[in-house]
Amino acid sequence: MKSTLALIVTMGLTSNLFAQYSLEVWPYDKPAVKQREVIPKRYTREASVRYHKRVHRIIDVREKKNLPMQWPKSSFAEVLYNAVMGPDPIPAYHSDSLDYGSTISRSQITDKFSYIEHIELEDSFGYAYDTSIVISMDMEDIKKFRIMEDWIFDHNYSDFRPHIIAIAPLFEQNVAGCISIGESSLFWVKMEDLRRTLVHREVFNPFNQAARLSYDDWFTMRLFSSYVIKESNFWNTDLKYYEEHEDNPMSALLEGEAIENNLFIVEHDLWEY
Repeated sequence: MKSTLALIVTMGLTSNLFAQYSLEVWPYDKPAVKQREVIPKRYTREASVRYHKRVHRIIDVREKKNLPMQWPKSSFAEVLYNAVMGPDPIPAYHSDSLDYGSTISRSQITDKFSYIEHIELEDSFGYAYDTSIVISMDMEDIKKFRIMEDWIFDHNYSDFRPHIIAIAPLFEQNVAGCISIGESSLFWVKMEDLRRTLVHREVFNPFNQAARLSYDDWFTMRLFSSYVIKESNFWNTDLKYYEEHEDNPMSALLEGEAIENNLFIVEHDLWEY
């Protein structure tokens, strides 16, 4: 009986170890992603730009197409957080203005990503007293990312393409950990600063693991799903704050789809004979 029990325990431990380390064992070396270098974006002359529009999008990692961004081995939220909070941090900013006067420190990010909860405790004599504790939220709580991008028609190359300028993780602001007061950006980073990290971080490819993709590939090839929440406007506000969309989120979503469709129409008209 003891030998049978020991065999079962051994098999259980072996299966757990296999489940834990099987992803790291390959029949061949896989250094491709680690050896990649950032390919610089091509230079664009102002005189060659015949059309330019700035839009903001939301990437929701809960959408089926975006699930690879939640890969436990290399989730995008962790990659982005470590790029800012790691030993060789890239600059982070309070807002999408991205000027050096609006940089945010690591301590400010930590404070922003935590909340104070008041609890009641008892001392050794049975007397109750109030105290406060700081609770830090988890990166798993980040389900959305906001990207700012420019759509440019370059007359010199005769192409119409997007350029991602910056990206920000969004988190749900809570009071005392239970009352939501809406979404806010944790910080903003420039995509050009972030690319040197993304080019070495792999994203899961469910179709062919021999075709290894980095997060730099993921954004450059636009393999994500997103929806538009803002276009450049006089008031510099999101669509949801427009008077006609203020009490109708579906109307704002449809307006975002119309903006995206207009971009395709612009591209189509550029090639119409």
